[in-house]
Amino acid sequence: MALAKNRSDWADGIIALLGVIFVALSIRSAISGLSPIYDIVDTDVPLDTLARSVLGTLPPVGFVLGGLITSRLARPLGLERLLIVLVVLILAGHLIRGMATSWQMMAAGSLLALIGSGMGNVALPPVIKRYFPTRIGRVSPMYTVAMSVTSLIAPLIAVPVSETWGWRVSLASWAILPLIAVIPWIIELRRGHEAHVDLDTSHGPRIPVVRSRTAWAIALTLTVSSMTGYTMFAWMPSIAVDNAGLDMAGGGLLLSIFAGIGLPWALISPILATRMRNIAPLVVLGVALTVTGALGFIVAPTAAPYLWSMILGSGPLLFPLALVLINLRTESSHASLQLSAFTQFVAYIGAAIAAPVMGWTHAVSGGWTVGLVVLACFSLIALWSAWVLGKGNTIEADLRARNATSVH
Repeated sequence: MALAKNRSDWADGIIALLGVIFVALSIRSAISGLSPIYDIVDTDVPLDTLARSVLGTLPPVGFVLGGLITSRLARPLGLERLLIVLVVLILAGHLIRGMATSWQMMAAGSLLALIGSGMGNVALPPVIKRYFPTRIGRVSPMYTVAMSVTSLIAPLIAVPVSETWGWRVSLASWAILPLIAVIPWIIELRRGHEAHVDLDTSHGPRIPVVRSRTAWAIALTLTVSSMTGYTMFAWMPSIAVDNAGLDMAGGGLLLSIFAGIGLPWALISPILATRMRNIAPLVVLGVALTVTGALGFIVAPTAAPYLWSMILGSGPLLFPLALVLINLRTESSHASLQLSAFTQFVAYIGAAIAAPVMGWTHAVSGGWTVGLVVLACFSLIALWSAWVLGKGNTIEADLRARNATSVH
């Protein structure tokens, strides 16, 4: 009987791990595969400056909406059904984008896919805390690497696939990933394991995470990373053409390098976070890399554009770091879900503002210098986060200390 139970637990773990990985692969699939082929799409579906600005702003907007929806659907749906719903949204969004006859239809499909992605962003950390509570340091790198893989591949193959089979195939083909991702969670439902993987949203009071300095430190760390990432996903191909003198394919390659350099960091950051007693140096390193990369594109854009892309792409090591901190700085999956929703809401509000501001500064100034300077300066706010996170407190510990202080 014990052997049978161990085999059942092992099978559950493998199925859940595959589900987590394919959901993670799906989350980034709608972000970086469109901007490199704007000019190709423009021949069939006109994409003016307004359209491109709207499309570039949608990822963080969709993530904010998805995060808000997740916190409300987690209780009535349960974990597996929530994951099934979000991957179906991503799948449908990809198909709509591939069939788009106007930029508004493309924006609608993108928003649908990105809402599903935003739901996945919030749901995955507490999923890992619930399924793999003793293996957070091992499983977290797997799903952050999976997200980075998609971010790397999408812009790299977007132009050649579009030139060979057409841009509609390039966009719609990403529906394959969420189609696969839905299978493990259907299996879990059929195996009847949804009860023991409940998100704990029905237990315990709502935690006032907004009153925790640790929560704000994680949120601002994620904000700096998200603002850097999504402004570059939206505008790096244009920066490559205007500042670095590259062609459209070169811009896609530059974006792919930016995304791909995050791959090793997605593996390393969570491991270091679980082993380092003080993670402040990691946060400071992320800030330094972001500032250096942005200044490189300002001071010497044509001298070493690929180097600046690698350095700037290393700055978002803060992203996988913040994601694993959501679990390391909470004491239950109940708190993890609430912290995940809060931090990602703050982060993607910031990213939603950053992408159009970058486009607006370009329209006003005629160049990218002002926007890059603003991006570099704002990243310095994460230095405060480094100081707070270096203390190692959980959000519950913050709140207990705050309550004790108010009593005395």
